[in-house]
Amino acid sequence: MKYIIRTLALAAAAACFALVQSSAKAQDAGNGDVEKMISKMEDDWAAALLNADLAAIDRIEAPDYTLADQDGNLMTRSQSDAELKAGDYKATAFKNDEVKVRVYGDTAIVSGLETETSTYKGKDSSGQYRFTDVFVKRDGGWQAVATHTSKVAKM
Repeated sequence: MKYIIRTLALAAAAACFALVQSSAKAQDAGNGDVEKMISKMEDDWAAALLNADLAAIDRIEAPDYTLADQDGNLMTRSQSDAELKAGDYKATAFKNDEVKVRVYGDTAIVSGLETETSTYKGKDSSGQYRFTDVFVKRDGGWQAVATHTSKVAKM
């Protein structure tokens, strides 16, 4: 009798494990589409910054978006938009590499390496920057809610 109970318990545990594994694989497969979509949003965002396309930027950035820059300044979307509109930030080249998207339910974390040729308030700001972007799914769509950048030191 104990043998039958143990066997049934092991069979039930194996079935539960298999169900959890198949559910996780299905979720990972679904995340692949989200990862591709957010990666494309990153490319679109880079193109919008290069072209100072505020309409495109504001479709990607949530109204409550914040940017923590390499100098430790915290900027809202409206402040960032105002600087771009005023011509304070100008990019002539902007490229993302090493982009990695990780999805956790309705949140996605993106990390990567950005290389740009740019000026900020008349001074050269060109270089490479490590970035982390946070995207949140709201009302069926994904938007960026936060960015942090760190300038990569020249070796």
